[in-house]
Amino acid sequence: MRLEITDDCCARAREWIADGYDPDELLEFMRGDVVSLCGTARAFASRMVKTNNCGTPVHVPYKARGGRVTAPPIAQNLDPLPD
Repeated sequence: MRLEITDDCCARAREWIADGYDPDELLEFMRGDVVSLCGTARAFASRMVKTNNCGTPVHVPYKARGGRVTAPPIAQNLDPLPD
């Protein structure tokens, strides 16, 4: 599925999975006509975006509130993502 890139693609993937979409769905985040990021919803959901000391955004392991590294939420209803 091709999607326009958002500020936080990882959080968006976690929301979709929590809503019941297939975690193995391939996502391609686009910037204009160019694929900027590509991977499964599960792969994006397992990461989060943080800013490093230089002000550059980087992907790090997902940590839920409380600071623990956790698996992303997985719902039981596995429908494909909307087009």
